[in-house]
Amino acid sequence: MENVIHQFVHTLSYGDAISTEVLALRDFFAEEGYRSEIYCINAHPKYKGLALDYREFIKKNGVHFRGGIVLHYSLGSPLNELYRKLKGARRFLIYHNLTPPCWFEGVNPRIVEDIKRGMKELPELCTLSDLLVADSAYNASQLKGFDVEVLSLPVNAGRWNVNSNAGIASLLESEGGLHILHVGRLAPNKRIEDILKVFYFLHYHIESHSRLWLVGTDIDTEIYSYSLKRLAYELHIGDRVEFTGALSDEEVRALYEGCSAYLCMSEHEGFCLPLVEAMRFKLPVVAYSSTAIPETLGDGGILVSEKKYPETAELLYRVCTDQNLRGRMIAKGLKRIESFSVEAFKRRAGEIFLSGALRRTENC
Repeated sequence: MENVIHQFVHTLSYGDAISTEVLALRDFFAEEGYRSEIYCINAHPKYKGLALDYREFIKKNGVHFRGGIVLHYSLGSPLNELYRKLKGARRFLIYHNLTPPCWFEGVNPRIVEDIKRGMKELPELCTLSDLLVADSAYNASQLKGFDVEVLSLPVNAGRWNVNSNAGIASLLESEGGLHILHVGRLAPNKRIEDILKVFYFLHYHIESHSRLWLVGTDIDTEIYSYSLKRLAYELHIGDRVEFTGALSDEEVRALYEGCSAYLCMSEHEGFCLPLVEAMRFKLPVVAYSSTAIPETLGDGGILVSEKKYPETAELLYRVCTDQNLRGRMIAKGLKRIESFSVEAFKRRAGEIFLSGALRRTENC
């Protein structure tokens, strides 16, 4: 096998979990002496020159390639077909989870079809692969009948080497009260409506001096986003809920640092990186216990097993106001994120790749 390992990823976004892992793996492979390029279909403008169009790979190699290919798998994609057709390559598939398509029915039929296509293609690609990796034990459990290694996602600490946005920091400080945060795209599986309902009870029955911040885009989920804004209006909390859309790193950092607590009510997550980011910024986390969330959060936050909105609102209030409880949660959160450092990621990547599949292929 040639001393090269390239990566295929459908979309190299800025700041999301998959792209964080792609960049960390590129650095890891380079440090171990492997040439490594990132080939994708879509790339964020910030990565111009860093990521290459996948058609460049085809022009250079066709389907004959005697190196390693890592496919980041999260939906149906033309890259899956290219991966399948490769001749002479060693194939490494990293499974990032497929959200059940039922979550997007009535919201976006294209997403539904992409997910269904991804589910249909996945078994064959797993069979063809020389190594299967998942970024959580929950994701690994979905690949039934296959041996799967677990490589937890790293936190990109370098991303947060920015100053907090002064305007948001000043607003949070001057306004006072309780500020509840959620970070993530407005997607149905994340159950943002449940966050709104919890906030309703917090605002009207416990602490009226409160505000909810929902940070994330609604690209491809505009219908769902509209339903959320209508619900906020019907609950008479529209003037206390901030649908921010996409924000800069400086703005998000200011919210992580200045808010009172982080709330997650999602019912389907393959990892949920914002939980780790919240713990990093000493923001206490309350989260619904589903899918990979208990695995990611560990004992770094508080899990709720039932969606009882008044009780969750009371818990949030206590997390925001009980300084002894906050202190314990912050300490446990900081301890928990040690498992997601870049150093821990590289150690585990070495165990998986260098002690296993890569070394076995060097004589091919």
